[in-house]
Amino acid sequence: MLVLIAAGGLAVSRCGRGPGAQMGDSEAKMGSSGQAAPDEAKSEERLPAKKRTEEEIALAKIKFSLDNIRPDGLRGPDDGLVTVSYEFCVPKDEVTFAELRKIAPGVEIHAGSKGRIGCGDDQALCIGSTSGANWREVLIGIAKLGYVAEIRECYFE
Repeated sequence: MLVLIAAGGLAVSRCGRGPGAQMGDSEAKMGSSGQAAPDEAKSEERLPAKKRTEEEIALAKIKFSLDNIRPDGLRGPDDGLVTVSYEFCVPKDEVTFAELRKIAPGVEIHAGSKGRIGCGDDQALCIGSTSGANWREVLIGIAKLGYVAEIRECYFE
């Protein structure tokens, strides 16, 4: 039993060391105060995660591919080009509607509908499309709004 306890202590004391690390590696790098030397402390600090840009965060809210939509907002074969409709939810109040209309004047607001996206009772369903030369800027502008959680492609059936 004593052997198991001693072996467990050895395993714990080596925890977090790289392969081939010897007992005493850390101790050799410690100063007289018991603190890691300045060089060692810096290398052990966690590097911050890559900060996502505002546009990257907005694009993550768009749950359909923008890759196959042409610059004019159309997609499909040359003899069947169509715009792409999308839906999202916003809080149901006039201030929000006014802010949204500044970004996307052509967006339709349906305060009494849930849509496929499933807007809550306190939300309004909004439907936009990729029509127009600035469709991408409009869509990303909508996605940048803090109260827009996601934007999904809208299918009319």
